[in-house]
Amino acid sequence: MDNLLHWIWLSLSVNPGGESFKKLYERFGSVGEIYSADEAMLASVIGSRSRDFKSLLDKDLERAQCVLDFCLTKSVGILVYEDEKYPENLRKIKNPPVLLYYRGTLPDFKKALCISVVGSRSVTEYGMKNAFTVSRDLAKSGATIVSGMAIGIDGVALAGALSEEMPTVAVIGSGIDVCYPPQHKRLAREIVKRGCVMTEYPPATPPVKINFPTRNRIISGLSEAVLVIEGREKSGSVITARKAFSQGRTVYALPGNVDRKNSESTNLLIKNGARAFTSADDIIRDFEASHAGKLNPFKLLSPSSKSL
Repeated sequence: MDNLLHWIWLSLSVNPGGESFKKLYERFGSVGEIYSADEAMLASVIGSRSRDFKSLLDKDLERAQCVLDFCLTKSVGILVYEDEKYPENLRKIKNPPVLLYYRGTLPDFKKALCISVVGSRSVTEYGMKNAFTVSRDLAKSGATIVSGMAIGIDGVALAGALSEEMPTVAVIGSGIDVCYPPQHKRLAREIVKRGCVMTEYPPATPPVKINFPTRNRIISGLSEAVLVIEGREKSGSVITARKAFSQGRTVYALPGNVDRKNSESTNLLIKNGARAFTSADDIIRDFEASHAGKLNPFKLLSPSSKSL
């Protein structure tokens, strides 16, 4: 229990998305050693001017204990970086989360082929239809769909996977006890029944704007591939795609009409190296050999149900 307290303390002491945690863990090798490190030792690793430095000098565990008590009372799981169930893909990014709070059942990340589907909050019928269909077909074939839980493409993608009663993962930008957007409370309940909702933010964290770009590195980090459905040129989906490129993930984009604002991001991504796709079959063909046993293309729905 003390070890878990130290993990929670560490997650509260470093800024999400920063590089302090990985530097510290690689230097000290355990959370206990990080907790015990004195001022000089910490400064030698992250520098005394780091914005995390002062927080790491505060060894008070009271707030961490409150978080742990909440999680125990509310049946919230905590997955820490050193746990064998922690996703290996996520562990390898340059700024992995110290831990993840979750509700529901974690996929077996060693066996799962996670594919992220992201896009605009402001969607067209074209975007909604394709997001639902490709997510449904990928889930049917054995992939685990990962997304945010935003209004628009994210929610539609998760619903597509759930329509096949397949597990899915929603990564949110608030505390595990804060459902955002509130319109998706029912969706969140359905996700928890078959998969999980997860976040690196501690309970009671509000859904402030800065959290979402930081959260996006987890969506892409969990996945082998990221599919962008719709979005404007400066949308959050482009941020996720850029993070995916930097993490060495395969990025796909759905082509759209060149005169549509919602197709700006996808057409731009294709011009800059993303792979165009029109159906789940395009993604499955790319991964079925390298991920044998994780995907079954013969479970695909009939050709008439594929994306248009």
